[in-house]
Amino acid sequence: MTLKATQQTSRVSDTDATTLDAAPDVVRRMLCCTESKPSANDISIDRNGSLESSPQRPSDSFSASSDDTLFGPGMDDDFHRAYQQYSQASHMGILDPGYQTFTSQQGYGSLLFTVKNRTLVVAGDPLCPPHHFRPLLEELRDFRRANGWRLAFMGVSGTFAEYCRRRGWLALQFGRERVVNPTNNEVLQNKGAGKRMNSQNRKLLDPKRGGVTLGIYAPTINGIDLELEARLQALYDNWREERNCRKQGGLQTFLTVFDLFSRRDLIFFIYACDRQGRLEGFAALRNLGASSGFHLDPCIAAPSATRGITDLLVVTAMQFLRSAGVSYLSLGHEPFSDLSEVSDKDGMAVRLACEMYRRVVDSAQLGGKKTYNDKFRPDEELSSGLYIVFPGGPSLVQQAVAVMHVANIKIRRIFA
Repeated sequence: MTLKATQQTSRVSDTDATTLDAAPDVVRRMLCCTESKPSANDISIDRNGSLESSPQRPSDSFSASSDDTLFGPGMDDDFHRAYQQYSQASHMGILDPGYQTFTSQQGYGSLLFTVKNRTLVVAGDPLCPPHHFRPLLEELRDFRRANGWRLAFMGVSGTFAEYCRRRGWLALQFGRERVVNPTNNEVLQNKGAGKRMNSQNRKLLDPKRGGVTLGIYAPTINGIDLELEARLQALYDNWREERNCRKQGGLQTFLTVFDLFSRRDLIFFIYACDRQGRLEGFAALRNLGASSGFHLDPCIAAPSATRGITDLLVVTAMQFLRSAGVSYLSLGHEPFSDLSEVSDKDGMAVRLACEMYRRVVDSAQLGGKKTYNDKFRPDEELSSGLYIVFPGGPSLVQQAVAVMHVANIKIRRIFA
């Protein structure tokens, strides 16, 4: 792999074709990170930008890093092992500073959570096998009660939702996870609408036409390039602020706030530059231990980027994973227009929670995500339901409000 580092502040490091040739190896090595925690100094980049195994300090803007820098502060070994074995797309909060981790003292597993409206909201399934759900949640109960917190769950799987129903808790399907199988995807086979997308991508990558170049940045493999990281994070921060301000007085729904480099061992990036070396956009791919695949999020373009950059990044990610034999690329959550059906016997509080959700969908116009995902021909056999769970009781509405706060929803706006 070759990266041509530069100290200029007006542009991003260029890449050449050998970078892309090495992409399958990058993908495979990132998946290997789910099996063992690599040393920060196992891989470096020499002065000429060549990938090599070396304990030496990388040169120029690349610097070796301690485990805390590479893997993030507070990521204890027990949580790391649980995350790498059971992580799903719903655990995207691992990159959000607003989330915390809880690990069983008895070895039952871990979970990821945030606290809103005095409610501990668990993100995704508990990071453990199903037979450990109960003892892990019993430990969590003691922790919650010591802090006076209620409980709710967001983005859990059908397996965990069924466990919750057996406990008498309310589990409502709010959407699904859409997944692409790069090994047999129609777009990569140049079928149907994929022909137009692939033609556009060839134009973008043609040096005489679009002039777009692509690069890969994997901190656990390349070493840390603080200059590039600052540019990627700045592009993301500006993009998020613009989306939050797009609707006057409101926030973008279902938007995680990422610190992209808080867990460098879990993620790698594909980025695009224009012919002057300016950053046009990037796609982040986080490894998923439960499926031996990746979650693509975020995938964004700069405001001035050439049309079609995000399509190019998604298709490139699919191509890289196909070359490495990886059959699972999650496009993330796709909310439904309504919650799963409820009946009169579920009570007024349940119907109120569902009405709140319906207003959210109407206000946020969430249907566009399905249209966008459909372009890449997701594999319906890999798609799976996503649920929110409320243990119920007199605090059910407060639990629902907490979940909406997690989803970046202003309650006052939806009832205005």
